[in-house]
Amino acid sequence: MKQLRFFRDYLAERYGKPLQRIPFDLGLSCPNRNPDGSGGCAFCAGNGSAARHLSPGMSLAEQARRGIRYVRERYASDGPYLAYFQSFTNTYGEVSVLRHLYEEALCTADYRAVLIATRPDCLSGECVEYLASLARRYEVWVELGVQSANDLTLRRINRGHDFAAVEDAARRLDAQGIKVAAHVILGLPGETASDFRATAEKIASLPFSGIKVHNLLVLKGTEMARMFHNGEVTAFNEYEYADALADFLSVLPEKTIVMRLCADADASEVIAPKWWMKKGQFLSMFRTVFESRAAGRDDGVRAVRTEDGSYTLYHPGYRQHFHSVAGARTESWKKYIEPCRIGERLKEGGSVTVLDVGFGMGYNAAALTELAEHTGAGMLRCISLESDRNTLRNALSLPDFPRKDVLETLASAGCYRSAFVRIEIAWGDARRYVQETGEKFDFIFLDAFSPDRNPELWTLDFLAALKRVLNPFGILAAYSSAYPFLGALLRTGFFVSESVPFGRKRGGTVASLHALDHLSPLREKDRCIALESTAGTPYRDPSLDWSRGQILTEHARQIAELRAAGVPKWFHPGGKTISKS
Repeated sequence: MKQLRFFRDYLAERYGKPLQRIPFDLGLSCPNRNPDGSGGCAFCAGNGSAARHLSPGMSLAEQARRGIRYVRERYASDGPYLAYFQSFTNTYGEVSVLRHLYEEALCTADYRAVLIATRPDCLSGECVEYLASLARRYEVWVELGVQSANDLTLRRINRGHDFAAVEDAARRLDAQGIKVAAHVILGLPGETASDFRATAEKIASLPFSGIKVHNLLVLKGTEMARMFHNGEVTAFNEYEYADALADFLSVLPEKTIVMRLCADADASEVIAPKWWMKKGQFLSMFRTVFESRAAGRDDGVRAVRTEDGSYTLYHPGYRQHFHSVAGARTESWKKYIEPCRIGERLKEGGSVTVLDVGFGMGYNAAALTELAEHTGAGMLRCISLESDRNTLRNALSLPDFPRKDVLETLASAGCYRSAFVRIEIAWGDARRYVQETGEKFDFIFLDAFSPDRNPELWTLDFLAALKRVLNPFGILAAYSSAYPFLGALLRTGFFVSESVPFGRKRGGTVASLHALDHLSPLREKDRCIALESTAGTPYRDPSLDWSRGQILTEHARQIAELRAAGVPKWFHPGGKTISKS
C-alpha cells in the first residue's frame, strides 16, 4: 500500500455522504470469558470496548436514540447511518437469538451499511448464511479479530483461537460476498517488527477488504496491566507506533480500505502509553511519515509543531524530542537565557562567553543572537558543541525557524559573526572538548538529551570537568531536574537553584559556585532525595570516554550495591545518609 484510502471516504463516495456510526451493544459475551465476566483476552477491558455513551441494560431502541442524538449534535447528520455492532463478540449466540437482536436494532433508523465485530471462531455455517442474507439488504462488513498471525502470541494473550481459524473464517465470509476487515494490534507482548510484518504478509494473502489497526493500550484491571507492571510488555510512543504502522501498511494490497489507525479509550483507564499527541495530531504526523516512507525519503526524525508555534524534532535513537513540546523556542529563553540573566550582563557593555553543550537544532544559538543584537551592547561569544551534523541539516528544513540565517551561516562556515555576537560550532564529543579547551566561560548551557538516555553528558565526572572551565562567578543552566543530575551537582560542590517551571511541573536547574539571590534554592526535600537515597546516585564516567552502555551498567551496579547496604530507593526522614564525597 502506497496510498491511504480511509473507510469514511469510501462510504462518502459510495453513498454520496458520510455514514455516521451508530454503535450497538447486543449484550453478548465472548467464548473465552467466564460466566462471571472474568477471563477473556489479556488486553480487553471489562466493557468489551463498548461505546462510552452506552450503559448495561439499555434497550437497543434507546441505544439507537442516544447514538443518533450524538451524531446529530456533533456532525449535524440526520442519516442514513452505519450500524456498528461493536462490543464483545457479536456472533456469539444461537442464530435465532442473533437474528432477533439484529432485526430489532436495524429497524431503529435508516441504515445502509452494517459493521459487525466478531471472532473467527464464532462464525458457524448457519451464522454466515444469516450474514449473507443481511448482505442482500445492506452492505455488510465483518470486522474479524485477528490481533496477530503468530500462534504463540495468540496463546500468550489468551485469545482462544489460532491463525488457522482466521484463514478459514475470512475465506468463508468472502465466498458469501461479505466484506471482511482484519483487526490487528501492534505491540503485543513478545512481538517485534518482524512479527508485525509477518502478520501483514499473511493478511495480504487472504481476501480481506479492510484493515483496522491500533497500538496496544494497557488498560486498568486487565491481564495486560499485570504483564506491563511485570515488565513483560512495553507500550509504543507516538513515533515508534507510526514507524511500525507505516511498515505494516506498506505490505498490504493497494485496494485495502483503512478503517482505523490508532486506539481510543478513556484516558483515566489507560496505564500506558501516555501520548502527548491528540488523535488528530497523531494522524497528521502519521500521514507525513507514511508519505515520506512511500517516497523513500524517511530518516526516522520527526518534525513536531510545539505549543508556541515553533518546531522541535523527535530523535528515534534517544526516543525523545530535542525541545519541549510546550514550546521549543520559548524553552531556550525560560530555561537558559532568563535564569542566567545574560541580557543584564550585556547591558553593562562587557564581554560574555557561553559554552552551549548540545547545539541540537540551534534554538539556544538563535536566542543568544537575538538577545545580543537586540541589546546592542557588549559582545557575546558562544561555542556550541555538537556531535551529530544531521541535526543541523534537519533543523534547516523546518519552516519559520527563528534566525534561520544564523543556522545557514553555521552550516556553511561553522561560525556566525555580527557586531555584537559570535557563534561557533565545535563538532565532536563534548567530553573531549571540555578536557582540551583552555578557555573559561561565564555561562554553560547543558542541553543534551535526558540523563537516562544520554548519560555521557550528565555524569559526576563530566560536571566536574565543566566546573573547571566555569568562571568563579559563572552559572550552569539545564532544563533537567533529574535526581542523578542533582546528586552529581551537589557532590561536585555546586550551589543548586531551581528555575521557573516551563512545560513540566518542576523547574529547570541552575548551578553556580556561589548562592544566587534571584532564584529559589533547591528544595530541602529534593536535596535529601539527591543525597540520601539511591534515586540521586550519580552516573559515573571516570575517564570521560565510556559508552552509554558502560555508564548505565555501572550506574545499575552502584545502585544495587547501595540498596544492599541499606540505602533506600527514596529519601525517608531518619534514613541513612550518603557521603557527599
